[in-house]
Amino acid sequence: MADFRSDTVTVADDRMREAMVTAEVGDDFYGEDPTVDDLERTAAQIVGKDAGVFLTNGTSANMVALLTLCSVADGRSGRQVLTHATSDIHAWEAHTLAQVAGLQTLPLPGRHGQLDPHALASALAATDPYAPRPAVVAIENTHSASGGRPWSLSDIDVVADLCDAAGVPLYCDGARLFNATVASGYGADEAVARCGAVSISLYKGLGAPMGSVLCGPAAFVEHARVLRRTLGSTFRQAGHLAAAGLVGLSRVAELADDHRRARDLWEGLAQVLPADLLDEPPTTNIVTLDIGADAGTLVDSLSAAGVRVTEVVPGVVRFVTHRDLTDADIDAALRAAAATFVPLQAGATR
Repeated sequence: MADFRSDTVTVADDRMREAMVTAEVGDDFYGEDPTVDDLERTAAQIVGKDAGVFLTNGTSANMVALLTLCSVADGRSGRQVLTHATSDIHAWEAHTLAQVAGLQTLPLPGRHGQLDPHALASALAATDPYAPRPAVVAIENTHSASGGRPWSLSDIDVVADLCDAAGVPLYCDGARLFNATVASGYGADEAVARCGAVSISLYKGLGAPMGSVLCGPAAFVEHARVLRRTLGSTFRQAGHLAAAGLVGLSRVAELADDHRRARDLWEGLAQVLPADLLDEPPTTNIVTLDIGADAGTLVDSLSAAGVRVTEVVPGVVRFVTHRDLTDADIDAALRAAAATFVPLQAGATR
């Protein structure tokens, strides 16, 4: 079975398993796990921040980050998070933020998941005394719902300038930040230099079984550790998991293979699918098809042929390449797609 549903489906290989088994561990609650300390320090150095805190996953990292930033800003600007309408924070996590953290997201427009500067400026300037005022602006790099598109440094600067002028911090959901750095050629530290905090995933593309690291200034991370415990996410002997994350961070350059396979997949699909069903060529590791009403049928047919994909939103089928896929899996997916789409197209033209 070739699994293209997400880059979270990877399984730890022998090298990662060995690192997990042999990791030196201690009680992380007391700050006594040397492998966790190493992971947090390494991640912070990579993104150019003072410190980091190890969390279970990206959702918890986003919640802790936004709660921390909103707590700092609460006395002057409220508890509203400005983010793109299709960002994971708004589309998939807004209900959790509202229910658990008491935070409200304000969805903003923008092409390819990048915030429209005029819409952002207007939202930052809002003065309605009966509405929550913005406490944080959040960007997602890469932007999953837009086919894994990376932000350019110049576009980040535009958003950061608006945030600075309004006195509102900028946060980066960097679950796939390393896909952005590999594709764009800039460093992770450059990508988040204007951001007050950033989270990175260890299990999206990097192959670890779990974990994210939230990085920022030392005072921010200290506050985040308190909130981590408040939300029931404190680790004990977490070094075994942190060791997997360290192996993942050593493999960032290998994401280029995922990007190449995504391009190969897109080019192959372009040979058998109408152009209007395909998104633009992938920059990183996500390929999307706008199939419409036949999306569910396509997903089921591909699964029957040994290729797993997901209907990520109604009508849109997503393929995500990752380190556990091979060139042979790409070929298998293309054969299955061709065999599946021809009867779908024939049915649509009857």
